[in-house]
Amino acid sequence: MSTSTSQLLFNSREYVGTWVALQTGQTGDWGSFNAFGIEVNDAIVAGVVINNINGANATVHIAISRPSKLLPRLFMAVCDYAFGQLGLLRLTGMVPTDEPDTIAFDKKIGFEEEFIMKDGAPGADMQFLVMWHDKCRWRPNRSL
Repeated sequence: MSTSTSQLLFNSREYVGTWVALQTGQTGDWGSFNAFGIEVNDAIVAGVVINNINGANATVHIAISRPSKLLPRLFMAVCDYAFGQLGLLRLTGMVPTDEPDTIAFDKKIGFEEEFIMKDGAPGADMQFLVMWHDKCRWRPNRSL
């Protein structure tokens, strides 16, 4: 019987960033960014990239190829970094409206609809979603 090995990736920015780019169709450079991921049996199964950090906001890109018990810990690490270490007020996600499962997942983890950009994605509108620091359930010691 084989055993599965899982780990969170904190210091593998380029490795995770490249994987998330492939999963999300990102063709350009992330610019200045940080990335967090989950590796199972030496393969990434989930990753989050945070970029476009401006002191109040950053964009977030989430890719998951396979569920993992480590997902809550991944989201906690991402939110601790964004809201605790960077002191951001919000994270912004952008999802084409023709990806309703992705939008539903983002809402499930705590993102809220903010607005829709007409023709903001190839062949679709773009849904902008926001996760507010003061509503984020993934932050340790959060105050609501």
